[in-house]
Amino acid sequence: MEPLVHRLGYIALNVSDLEGAIEDAREIAGAALVDQTPDLALLTSNARHAELILHRAEQSSLRAIGLETLDPANVDEVARRAREAGLTIVSETPSLPVIERAVSVAFPEGHVIEIHTPMPRDRPPRYAGPGIHPRFLDHVNLTAADPAASAHLMMQVLGLKLSERTQGWELAWMRAGDGRHHTIGMAKSPDGGGLHHYSWEFADFADFKRLGDVLDARDRTLAWGPGRHGAGDNIFAYYVDAAGFLVETTAEMEIIADPHFQPRIVDPGENLSNYKVVNRWGQLPSQAWMTHFNICAVLR
Repeated sequence: MEPLVHRLGYIALNVSDLEGAIEDAREIAGAALVDQTPDLALLTSNARHAELILHRAEQSSLRAIGLETLDPANVDEVARRAREAGLTIVSETPSLPVIERAVSVAFPEGHVIEIHTPMPRDRPPRYAGPGIHPRFLDHVNLTAADPAASAHLMMQVLGLKLSERTQGWELAWMRAGDGRHHTIGMAKSPDGGGLHHYSWEFADFADFKRLGDVLDARDRTLAWGPGRHGAGDNIFAYYVDAAGFLVETTAEMEIIADPHFQPRIVDPGENLSNYKVVNRWGQLPSQAWMTHFNICAVLR
């Protein structure tokens, strides 16, 4: 059976400094501002209406992630599976007026996921402005006290497929219908449910060079990279944005088209020391990367 969701739709973040977060997303990542009110900003990097949604709040936190389905009937199926699994339906009203149908589900470790029909493609595909201009927002890596249980529940309810995991479920990567190695990653954290990072897709390696130079011009540095992950085979670099979120930039992620693909089970090494899994170019994760964590927003 194909996954019920096709791709990452958006990430919604609560930010303590809305204006600073908008500036960072535009000046460094190079996203375009779609709309802004005193307490909300919508940004995108392509023709889709919104990918990065920023809400003014007292504390920076993960508010929700959106997963896009191509079939409206899948919204109902996810709601049915969520209720069957005993999960809370947060809302059946779309979070944005441009979305036709949606259901938002709260998972046990605090992650809220909105399954929604496609985001309208009503923005210019190219635009002027500073920053790198990524291709799209491509994945998120969540944290959990029990990543195995969280991953299994998301696969059960959302139809995601496991691409790869470590032997003890310290890390797991799940793919959606577009076949990318992971749309949602899951990492074990003593802090429990939250967000480790979200990721923009770059066009080619030259964009990583530009990212380093843009950060340097602002007296900032990369948190890790560039390198090539063994899990996913993607090129990567990470930085921390103005709102305190870890942002990955990636390119060349593995595509898994085989519906019968058997998940890989890999040895991460002590403290993620197996470079063949973590970074095939050799540089192991920085302390800043290893310890990064943003909480999930408390449901109101």
